[in-house]
Amino acid sequence: YDGFIVTSEGRYVGMGSAHDLMSMITEMQIQAARYANPLTQLPGNVPLNEHIDRLLERKVNFHACYVDIDYFKPFNDVFGYRKGDDIIVCLAQTLNAIVDQSADFCGHIGGDDFMVLFQSPDWEARCRQALDLFDQHIAMHIDPEQLTVANGQRGYFAENRRGQTVFYPVPSLSIGAVPGETERFESHRDFSTAATEAKRKEKKTLGSHLSI
Repeated sequence: YDGFIVTSEGRYVGMGSAHDLMSMITEMQIQAARYANPLTQLPGNVPLNEHIDRLLERKVNFHACYVDIDYFKPFNDVFGYRKGDDIIVCLAQTLNAIVDQSADFCGHIGGDDFMVLFQSPDWEARCRQALDLFDQHIAMHIDPEQLTVANGQRGYFAENRRGQTVFYPVPSLSIGAVPGETERFESHRDFSTAATEAKRKEKKTLGSHLSI
């Protein structure tokens, strides 16, 4: 009721009000809910872009990792959007499991595209852990009897939209990493261009893979 003292590095800077603090927390929760992805409940583009701008402005050392599911579209077409949603949620849970909640920021750009802003020094090991976990979990979403091996890849045969029977690889994970170099990027707009290019190059590699 009487408020509280606010200090910075041991020095008095002012008084705080519990009412004002609760109002600010409520507003932050409303903002988070407004821009959260309805499927995964992860922050969307707006908070993601704002966080990138804050890190660049403060000249914080970080790595941005653009995460994307390979062969997601044919999987969605063959098994249905419910199964497609399941593997998107699976990826969201995987990323949440490998990040440091106190240092890293995980956002859902849309569809099967995610971005993780790592401040953790062991970010690369965390990415490789995500690749391994996703490969382990994806098999649970496909009937083992439907899986086969062709051209050295695990996958399944199904009809495409033209009625032709074709081979589709099991969905895998691509992660394209971009260092958050403050002298190179002025804002999230410049950064998103570089991250998209990193993802595009990464998707040329077969199987789950990390490219820096």
